Amino acid sequence: MRLIFDSSSLITCCRITVEGEPIIEAVLQVCDVIVPASVSREVTIAQHLYPDASVAARLISLKRIQVHKVDLPPDNVLDHYKLGTGEKEAIALFLEAKDYSFLVTDDRLAYIVASRCAVPVCLFLALLVELVNNGLMDVKKSRKIALATEVRYPKGFVPHTLRILERGERKWLV
Repeated sequence: MRLIFDSSSLITCCRITVEGEPIIEAVLQVCDVIVPASVSREVTIAQHLYPDASVAARLISLKRIQVHKVDLPPDNVLDHYKLGTGEKEAIALFLEAKDYSFLVTDDRLAYIVASRCAVPVCLFLALLVELVNNGLMDVKKSRKIALATEVRYPKGFVPHTLRILERGERKWLV
């Protein structure tokens, strides 16, 4: 899978560890991760202060996370939303190439706008389900990752994801 990450999901994946390793490592074992240049700047700017920024900076410098430049045309439709630059560029990057599987975001407005732009978008927790359903990650590992991320999500998101993973179904209303 080729995935575009925005800042919110990338920070979560670089900040939270499972078995001593940032969860971005588990994603990179099975997926290509691409970020727009503005997301790269946003998540690495304070690398001397935050461990997650340091992890992201290292992976970007090693080219394990690819960075693509995005040129947004003036007065594009995304400018009319109150999106951050990273979210705008992530959506635009997907629309430029369309050879990606998903835009991964945990930003509510970015999720809605991406959906309106017909961009296949998913929350990070939904990505875990997709990875399991596509045979790219086992259920045990995805459960550990979901449980580790519980501090980042509103109540209900992780238990719902665990239920879906346990039943081995894509049904979200279970």
